[in-house]
Amino acid sequence: MLYQILQGLLEWGYLLFGSVFGIHRETIEESSRENQYAVADLQVTEHSSSSVSVDDTLSLASQDSSPSLALTLTLTLNDCVTIYGPYPKAVPIPYLSQEEDTPDHAQVATTLWDMKGTPDYRDKGTPDEWIPRDGRLVRLTGRHPFNVEPPVSILHQYKFITPSSLHYVRNHGSCPNLKWDQHTISIGGPLATKPFEIGMDELVAMEPRELPVTLVCAGNRRKEQNMIRQTIGFNWGPSGVSTNVWKGVLLRDLLLKAGVSEKKMAGKHVEFIGVEDLPNKVGIGPFPDEPWGKTVKYGTSVPLARAMNPAYDIIIAYEANGEVLQPDHGYPVRLIIPGYIGGRMIKWLKAINVISHETKNHYHYHDNRILPPYITAEESIKGNWWYKPEYIFNELNINSAIAKPDHNETLPLAANMGKDYEVAGYAYTGGGRRINRVEVSTDGGFHWELATLNRKEQPTDYGMHWCWTWWAFQVPVGDLVGCKEIWCRAMDDSNNAQPIDPTWNLMGMGNNQVFRVKVHMGKSTAGEHVFRFEHPTQPGQQKGGWMTRLSGKPKSAGFGKLLELKAAADAEEAAAPAPDPKDAQKPKKTFTLAEVEKHNTEEDVWIVVNNKVYDCTEYLELHPGGVDSITINAGADATEDFVAIHSTKATKMLEKFYIGDLEGGTTRESVEETELVDENLALHPKRKVSFRLQKKIVVSHDTYMLDFALPTKDHILGLPTGKHVFLSAKIDGETVMRRYTPISSNYDVGCVKFVIKAYRPCERFPKGGKMSQYLDIIEIGDSVDFRGPVGEFEYLENGQFLKDGMASNAKEFNMLAGGSGITPCMQIAAEILRHPLDSTKISLIFACRSEDDLLMRSTLDSWAIKFPEKFKIHYILSDSWPKDWKYSNGFVNKALFEKELYPASEDCYNLMCGPPIMLERGCTPNLVAIGHDEERIFSF
Repeated sequence: MLYQILQGLLEWGYLLFGSVFGIHRETIEESSRENQYAVADLQVTEHSSSSVSVDDTLSLASQDSSPSLALTLTLTLNDCVTIYGPYPKAVPIPYLSQEEDTPDHAQVATTLWDMKGTPDYRDKGTPDEWIPRDGRLVRLTGRHPFNVEPPVSILHQYKFITPSSLHYVRNHGSCPNLKWDQHTISIGGPLATKPFEIGMDELVAMEPRELPVTLVCAGNRRKEQNMIRQTIGFNWGPSGVSTNVWKGVLLRDLLLKAGVSEKKMAGKHVEFIGVEDLPNKVGIGPFPDEPWGKTVKYGTSVPLARAMNPAYDIIIAYEANGEVLQPDHGYPVRLIIPGYIGGRMIKWLKAINVISHETKNHYHYHDNRILPPYITAEESIKGNWWYKPEYIFNELNINSAIAKPDHNETLPLAANMGKDYEVAGYAYTGGGRRINRVEVSTDGGFHWELATLNRKEQPTDYGMHWCWTWWAFQVPVGDLVGCKEIWCRAMDDSNNAQPIDPTWNLMGMGNNQVFRVKVHMGKSTAGEHVFRFEHPTQPGQQKGGWMTRLSGKPKSAGFGKLLELKAAADAEEAAAPAPDPKDAQKPKKTFTLAEVEKHNTEEDVWIVVNNKVYDCTEYLELHPGGVDSITINAGADATEDFVAIHSTKATKMLEKFYIGDLEGGTTRESVEETELVDENLALHPKRKVSFRLQKKIVVSHDTYMLDFALPTKDHILGLPTGKHVFLSAKIDGETVMRRYTPISSNYDVGCVKFVIKAYRPCERFPKGGKMSQYLDIIEIGDSVDFRGPVGEFEYLENGQFLKDGMASNAKEFNMLAGGSGITPCMQIAAEILRHPLDSTKISLIFACRSEDDLLMRSTLDSWAIKFPEKFKIHYILSDSWPKDWKYSNGFVNKALFEKELYPASEDCYNLMCGPPIMLERGCTPNLVAIGHDEERIFSF
């Protein structure tokens, strides 16, 4: 009632004082727009206030004319500030370098845009470089796209209201750079009898609704699930949750204005569509009337009955914590659905459609689902599980986490004996329900005690609760002696409680088992006894957490006993092929290791795998991995390397070359580190050599540069141009080995550098790339095993090269690279370009899915400018490309090759590296079609 009275006074104030002092609604609104959003639109306009809000600007305008009007405006618009304010400062503090140095003016800045021109160093060179971002946010998917969560200690520091600049972010692509005065929202659809389009000024002029709402990513705490079995999602920690006070217009009011009826709403939906164009990675979809194209919009829908119910408080928001939205949070306007997962709250909202069915939007189906625990990525596609409505994840489930103690925090025992230690954290639930209690256990769940709830949120007029609750529990320090773990769990007013054990699901969503912090007793560097606390995981690629160890896995997560399943999988992978029954009675020939070692040349190659001896001489030319891959192990036990690379199918193929068994098994242990063959060369052709990581730089959202130190600062790698090396490591108990080509050369003394793309789990490959993900998480100081050189191509000089050991000569190279296949092409190109007397010419076509995937583009472009007579580059993108893209899009084809490549001749050779489907279906057939001989086509 008070609100309606104040609204009436406000309208009366406009009429009375507007006529007396010449102030009109349009004048005030125009003034507010100019003053409020110019900075957010990246126009150069100065601001003096510390926040940029509609309310402040209206108050300032009214104060210039009438104290009475100013009082009316302030009383009307600042209720949330009175209850929940003052809001925390929302100015991001970017890190300017890996050393985490910050801009000098960060402490005196008053708005986000005061930090313009000082982007976080990880955003430089990305499409989002224009956005100032806080360096403290933990990046979960590399540099780009921007997916982050704050450290849990920051959530604990601010508790109920999160600074907007430290709110978690989930972006699927680049952040749109939208303008307030240009952006509109269309409200329509078949069931809207009065469709209309509304601009931002018109939206703000409507009656506002302002309230605090906790937003939660559906994948919050997902990394715990990834430690059980890899999901198809990246590693959210426990901070994919934040709370802001959101202000906007009730969706219901917009729908009523569009003529939407409140009768017969069953089965009808309201669809929301954002402005983004995102890649479609699953095909045309199941809806013949609305097939999905190469790019799709991010969208969702909610039942019309929920949208029209004012109790659910669905708003179209344009402010957070008293300021305009920040770009990463949807500027200038977004959807807020209290009690729902964050993935349904469309940012950069463009269209609202009232339709007679659930939306057919791509992301509504291929995101935010909780499938049964036994459903794998392959089964999810075969069984059409993505389109079964019962597995959609909309309303939040109950959850809680411990923020204090923090991970690796220590508590001195002697100094705190007799005192209490505060354990604290958050709890939330969905559906407008209230957290009724949080319980803490220090004895493995045998006893639970109540925590104290800090109730900050005021219920809505309909009795709804849309926010988290922070809690605290005092533990006598003496009780931590002998305590193994601290547990917490929450319950809401429907008596929903967190489960003790996790249930795994393919997307790793809704993870809400009891949160457990381990307590370790140890000594500090000063020798005093301390408690050290350990969280289950650390977000993103950060190391640490008790669930990262085998002993930290649960017994089960809904798809069987984990240890038994792992043992069975290990046994299946390691199992040797069953012997042929016909050969069971034949006497087996045996060889000593000394005899095997004599067969160590390319003309006579024996290897040992699982104590079986194989003569691979006849197989050398047939081996898909090339001659070097076998001869590197000639005359030796190749078990570890073979198993690391080959499948069970390949093991069966090897049986064709079986000649006997190794007498007495392998008697010489494999050597992981060995003396060098040449005192100046770091690589050893027969043995692994371990190199230490000395530098790591993030290149893009899924790509990084690794710089390994060679044994001394005077060593060179010893890798011929065009060759590559094997990198190997123990991953989850098994040896994994993969080929990589460095971007450095023998001219780089004391180091070797790689640019590597991390192939993370996806629907087609649910485990992702084992080695690339391992390399993604190694830290400076870690070591990786190297072996080489290997490869069938070696560039010499002045167009001369060896291919399969045969000398050849070229005046022109056509190079075709896909994704990370750019590295061998760049290695050869760099060798040619660094020698002025080498006149060999290069034409390179680099194919990727999106512009963000173009590795080392700045280097390639600089070569094209510096060496225009010797090097030219052309790019082609298959999935998405910017509007001003001047290169090709789609897939490689005959017309593209005819236009960009050198024509067929005896002096022209074609070098390719990329996904097999690209090379086999796109490159080779089209090269042949324009006249190139297959003998002059080489694939790395």
